[in-house]
Amino acid sequence: MSFSATEAAFEGFRVVRRRPMALIFWTLFYLVMIAAALAVLGGSLIGLMSTVQELEQAGGTPTADDVMPVLQAYLAIFAVILPFSLIASAVLYAAVSRSVLRPNESRFGYLRLGMDEVRVLVVSVALFLIFTVLSVVVFGAVGAIGGIAWGSDLPALWIVVVLLVCAAIALFIWLAVRLSLAIPITMAERRIAILDSFAFTKGRFWPLLGMALLAAVMSIVVGLLGSLVAMPIQLAAGNMDALTGLEDESLQVILQTAWPAIAVWIVVNAVMSALQLAVVYAPFSAAYRDIKGVQTDAAA
Repeated sequence: MSFSATEAAFEGFRVVRRRPMALIFWTLFYLVMIAAALAVLGGSLIGLMSTVQELEQAGGTPTADDVMPVLQAYLAIFAVILPFSLIASAVLYAAVSRSVLRPNESRFGYLRLGMDEVRVLVVSVALFLIFTVLSVVVFGAVGAIGGIAWGSDLPALWIVVVLLVCAAIALFIWLAVRLSLAIPITMAERRIAILDSFAFTKGRFWPLLGMALLAAVMSIVVGLLGSLVAMPIQLAAGNMDALTGLEDESLQVILQTAWPAIAVWIVVNAVMSALQLAVVYAPFSAAYRDIKGVQTDAAA
């Protein structure tokens, strides 16, 4: 089985066509996660939005003391959202990878909660830390040189800064592609595999980058089509005319008025997110499958 970047890029659509129930399960999973997040953080989010609204209505330039409660609320919400999103993403990434590498395990839309998901979570956290630390180091160094350029009379230094920024972006793209098969390898071989991706992607950087770009473009198209579909449904579901003149009302009043349209938006967004998930992530599992030469029962 040979690797074709173009063929692999369309794997997400093939998964959905082969097992349309998987899309329904992934959509339901998204809705459950949204409901759980709102149950845990709903009060905090409303409080934060109300605080921001009051700050805007106060006018003038806010002081550091005015902004600090908003910043603290953001950090508190982020501290809950980050682990929550990492766990949810691990479950969904594992499901998409399983749909490609083990298509006969289609029960519950390939969703599971076991050691596969734990391993994917570990790899996801490791990749997150690698890119975070590297970002701090690389862009910290670029920022330091930029600071020197700002305070000096050497315009040529700005050329160096621009070149370093371009080099940094190229480095991150290269590293992202070279590590892009870490999760598929982890799922296929049932072990934590991070650096193994370098061996599989060696000599295949450009095809894999082209595959990723094609999948990203298709994901954007799916999102745009989803927005076009959602707009008339939202207009039909909610009395949007009732929102006119509510600019000065409290957040609670606006939510009470617009909740039907918001509910429709959440459902449509969940469907589109599930489809985009398959479109973006399935190609990498297909790439590993084709590079490795793994035989799967695609018709199962």
